[in-house]
Amino acid sequence: MKKKKIYIIEDDEKYIEFYIALFDQMENIKPFFANTGDKGLEMIKSGEPDLCIIDYYLPNLDGITLCKELRKIDKFKNIPIIVISSSPLKGNKKKIFEEAGFDKWYEKPLNIKEFRENVKALLS
Repeated sequence: MKKKKIYIIEDDEKYIEFYIALFDQMENIKPFFANTGDKGLEMIKSGEPDLCIIDYYLPNLDGITLCKELRKIDKFKNIPIIVISSSPLKGNKKKIFEEAGFDKWYEKPLNIKEFRENVKALLS
């Protein structure tokens, strides 16, 4: 079976380790990582992701801008994109994230069981 590619843009080392451990436990998943928004955008544009997980606050390019840039490209219009936010946002998060083009959003700390189930659902 072909491995599903998950592109993760995250600058927090603890969360990178969390994703590595999580996806090691799940079958047929290969994670790819970048730790800044601009590197993440280039990595995703040159790759074939099945799912993207993007931190909201990133160096050089924030998660909202990154998602909007990806959604402008035909190849990425229907790829599921998740945003992870570590701090409360002002305003209507649902509206902010939907307008940016995210499919799902989570706040840190993650509910691991729920997160894993949603990742599986988005990949199926």
